[in-house]
Formats: sequence, structure tokens, C-alpha cells
Amino acid sequence: MTEHSETKLWVTAAQRGERLALAKLLARCHPHLRRWAEARMGPDMKAKADPDDILQEVYMDVARQICRFEDRGPGSFMSWVRAILSQRLVDARRAAHYQVRDVDREVPIKGGAADSCWNLLDHVYTDSGTPSRIIRRQEALEALLASLPGLSESYRLVIQLRFLDGLSVTEAADRLGKSEAAVVALTKRALTALRTSMDRLGEFTRGS
Repeated sequence: MTEHSETKLWVTAAQRGERLALAKLLARCHPHLRRWAEARMGPDMKAKADPDDILQEVYMDVARQICRFEDRGPGSFMSWVRAILSQRLVDARRAAHYQVRDVDREVPIKGGAADSCWNLLDHVYTDSGTPSRIIRRQEALEALLASLPGLSESYRLVIQLRFLDGLSVTEAADRLGKSEAAVVALTKRALTALRTSMDRLGEFTRGS
């Protein structure tokens, strides 16, 4: 049995309420997720937030939302959990460094890898060819996280590499075995597909 087939069986069982299956899924994911989280937490953030505490919050989110997950092929479950983790990292960084502010006035932090989802959100709209200002940032971010697992594997992968892992076009091209021009084109199509999916969930912008 392949790892993907086993994951599908565990997911199905977890969606039926079998806690052991959910525990197996999370145990398999944990080493990768911990490394992934630690790599995105700077020293200042690590001084105020423990990776394992953040992962516990992620696992509670997974338990609550597991019935929403739809299998889209190999790697889709891990991508879905990583999206949840990305949001928790954003929350942890914002809590550590900023006071609570009006969501409509929130400005994404450009310097931290933990804020990659906010930067991806901005790219979804600024790269669309239609100038607009995101006026419902939290709702838009929730729509983004809900839409990512539904993209094709190639779209999820290029978004993961470029915006969540922070690779340059050159680095992503090397990883994917494609030309830089092909990666640029694929990224543009992926962002368009992501925005199309998000637009089905609501209207989050106002024209500039």
C-alpha cells in the first residue's frame, strides 16, 4: 500500500470520528511540520512562542476541520495542514509583535517568512490585472486557506515554493525542472485559479 493510499484510509476513518486514525495522520506529519515551523520562526518569535504549542493549536484545528478536507492527490493532505500551520504562524507572529488593530487597517509584514500567507493574499489580488484594495483581510485569508487544497497539484506546488517557502523564480525553476519563463507563467495561472476559487467564497476587495 502506498503512503498516499494509507493516508486516504486514515483520513476517511478520521472523518468518521476515529481518533486513532487522526492520531496516526498527525504523528506521520509531525516531524515535517515541526521542521517547517521552526524554519519560519525567527529568534524573536521563538523566544515568545514554542513550536510545539503552535502545532498543538494546528492539530486542534485539523481535528475540527477534518471533515472539510477533500483529497486532491498525493501531498494534498500535507499541503492542507501546512496551510493551517501557516495561518497559526501568522497569528503567533502578529500576537508577539503587534497590538490588536482594525483588520481593515492591517498591513502585511513583508520581512517575516511566517507572514507568507499575507503576502500570498496580496499577490492574488495585485497580480490579477485589476487594481484593488483588500478591505476584508481576515475573511480573504480564510478563503485563501480554504481554496488552496482545491487547486491542481502543479498549482499548489508552485504556490508553495514561491510564496509559502519563499523561493525565488530561479530556485523554483531548479526545483521543478522548468525554465524560469515557464515558472513565471505557471505562477500567474496558479494565482488566477486561486483568486477564481476565492471569489466564489465572497467579495473581499474594493477598487482603488
